[in-house]
Amino acid sequence: MTQWDLTLLPAFEPGGDSSWTAPVKRSSGDLAVLQITVPLPVHHDHIPALQAWSGRGAVRLFAHNPAIRATLMECCVPGIDAADLAPDEADDVAVELLSQLWAVTPPASGLEPLTAAAVQRARVMEARADQFGDVVDPGPFREAAQLFTSLLASSARTVLLHGDFHRRNVLLSGRGWLAIDPSSMAGDPSFDVAMFLQHDMHNPATTTRVDALADRLGLERQRTRAWLFALATQAASWHLSIGDRPTHDAYSRAASTLL
Repeated sequence: MTQWDLTLLPAFEPGGDSSWTAPVKRSSGDLAVLQITVPLPVHHDHIPALQAWSGRGAVRLFAHNPAIRATLMECCVPGIDAADLAPDEADDVAVELLSQLWAVTPPASGLEPLTAAAVQRARVMEARADQFGDVVDPGPFREAAQLFTSLLASSARTVLLHGDFHRRNVLLSGRGWLAIDPSSMAGDPSFDVAMFLQHDMHNPATTTRVDALADRLGLERQRTRAWLFALATQAASWHLSIGDRPTHDAYSRAASTLL
């Protein structure tokens, strides 16, 4: 790419859902990552968050061209993600990074509130309750929809959220573990903890981790459990929508122990 004097290397595989990403070599010889995003109906701008974090707990932002939706960022080497870490190790990393990410004051502009995403999630859950009410008990779906709105109304703390904080968005670098690919929002910090745990909800033991994480991060246990219930139930409904009843059932069983 001529604008930033970059030499493109083979793109990362598999690619992202909403972006094309590849390692590049800068004129200095250092590695970086080039990401080009695609327009989506709902889009959370990652630039304000990366600028605010300035490398604290997240990859550094080197340059951005909004006209072509291109971002040049720090490359994590060796770049392995946290997906294969044991649960206790993964939770240690989560506490380390989230403490840094939330410590930064949210930008005054350019950041979407969690409210918009939560309202959309509530609508999805109501629709799936109607769609699948003759297949499964729609009660948990409607409870999740209610929580997505009531948790916002009762939130007393607003931080700069990562917004998509799961293990594959946590990479090992020469500077330690770093968060990548934020869907940055401003809102309740318990949301990020719930996002971190929701993909592990096929394992019933995951529910025992939520209280410990809440305590270590200074969060309310019940609020964090409620966010995890809502997100895990939404994930269960998605698996049901693609015909994966066993995963839906596993997520639902684990989520039922949270409230």
